[in-house]
Amino acid sequence: MAISKSKLSKKRLGDWVINPYVGCEHGCKHCYCPAMPGVKFFNNGRVQREWGKYLFPKPDWVEKLKKDLIRFRQKGSAAGRGYILCSFLTDCYTPAEANYQLTRQSLELLLAAGFRVRVQTRSALIERDLSLYEEHSDKVLVGTSLPYLDDRFARVLEPGASAPSRRVRMLEKFASAGVPIYVAVAPFMPFHTIVDFERVLNAIRPMNPVEVFDEVLNPRSDNLDMMNDALADAGEARRIGSGYPAAWPRYTLNHLREAQAACTAAGLGDRFIAWPDPRAAKSKSLTHAERKWLQAWLPSYQDLVVR
Repeated sequence: MAISKSKLSKKRLGDWVINPYVGCEHGCKHCYCPAMPGVKFFNNGRVQREWGKYLFPKPDWVEKLKKDLIRFRQKGSAAGRGYILCSFLTDCYTPAEANYQLTRQSLELLLAAGFRVRVQTRSALIERDLSLYEEHSDKVLVGTSLPYLDDRFARVLEPGASAPSRRVRMLEKFASAGVPIYVAVAPFMPFHTIVDFERVLNAIRPMNPVEVFDEVLNPRSDNLDMMNDALADAGEARRIGSGYPAAWPRYTLNHLREAQAACTAAGLGDRFIAWPDPRAAKSKSLTHAERKWLQAWLPSYQDLVVR
């Protein structure tokens, strides 16, 4: 199937997802997607450290999507709001999309059929399709991951993605065209501070974002080691502790509290969406009240039921 039920409704990012490609050319060192079953079981044996060095367009993708749409009925949950997310396990505007155009063809089919689509990308290639989004502005939500605004640092950890400053300009173009936009301040890094978060807010606030999604770094498989190796190779002094240390829940709690306060101060408090790792929300290293505060950001079962 081309359209898959998505667990990302838990993050309020959508009820379904499409991934036209296996792999991603951006090669972000923090990315945990290569450790996910949807990648590692379909990438011809590539290991996580090869992330960014392979990309496989899915065979007969467009025809499979057309067949799915014959029987697909989009309703959605309260958390996912009926969005089809494009994409999760790949960046739907990975550079090869300029030639394959699988994302473009997918969008044309989905939007012509009247479905709601949320797009998240680190690539300015999306501007190629601006007129399509503008035509269907009532059914789309366009966003980018923007964990910080440091272009030089991004070259270290997000080597194949468009620079953060370029992503900001991309969002400005879409917002100016009347296309709803959002930003994902994710993954927020342990060595950054609320000042870095506020800089992102200041950059995107004039665009009137629909949402400000926030998630701290998710340790998964080899991604922390990959980040530390990239930082060392670049001569950076900053490092990240290995594994999922006991301090992680406290860090998650403190950051999300500060981020919520910053969004409120910026007049965006009602648009702030946090995703605390459920491990943090259950951690015994936090008080009962602190765990309850984190758990309040996690949708209830009723919110996740597709209606």
